[in-house]
Amino acid sequence: MMRCSTPLSADSQFLAGLQPLVESRRYKAWFLDQFGVLHDGKQPYPGAISTLEKLATYGAKMVVISNSSRRASTTLEKLKSLGFDPSLFVGAITSGELTHQYLQRRDDAWFAALGRSCIHMTWNDRGAISLEGLNLKVVDSVEEADFILAHGTEALGQSSGAAWPMELEDLEKILEACAAKEIPMVVANPDYVTVEARALRIMPGTLADKYEKLGGVVKWMGKPDKVR
Repeated sequence: MMRCSTPLSADSQFLAGLQPLVESRRYKAWFLDQFGVLHDGKQPYPGAISTLEKLATYGAKMVVISNSSRRASTTLEKLKSLGFDPSLFVGAITSGELTHQYLQRRDDAWFAALGRSCIHMTWNDRGAISLEGLNLKVVDSVEEADFILAHGTEALGQSSGAAWPMELEDLEKILEACAAKEIPMVVANPDYVTVEARALRIMPGTLADKYEKLGGVVKWMGKPDKVR
């Protein structure tokens, strides 16, 4: 679920399916979301794989665009594990990949001003997200932190790379302490919730929204923000 929606224009068209667009060959590049579009986090939606295979026969170049907090390569591996042929995709762009690149390069003024010590909010059941190659020091003390890095909503990252499971309410208490110290937050997934099978799972955007309401400064990475 994205933070905002774009109003429909007066000339918007409603189609019963993709076939008219595919057969027109008007569009060469196709940008596809994944959760809630291609799969439900556990299995592909009926017809999703065959539809993409059909698109490929018409020469469509497909790119996955996702607010996943994981890196692009991991996203393609996930699609492969669900039965999608990775060769169908030109590549993937994820908010997690953008976050990693910006933290690594530090060529953006906002990111260049960040320190190297961070409180890392990550996943537990889904698997903690690696910060390898970012030269960051993960701390669990607000007093030592230069910024918050929010990849997930299930755990607090440890300096060892492990994850310490935490309830959402406990993570929000940490945010309250961080807001009092006025340290910035980078959110690697701006969605508030995502679909997983038949349930909705709380995503990092919920933490970011909470932090802004506490008066904290948040750098939102991913759609619908402008391309970075």
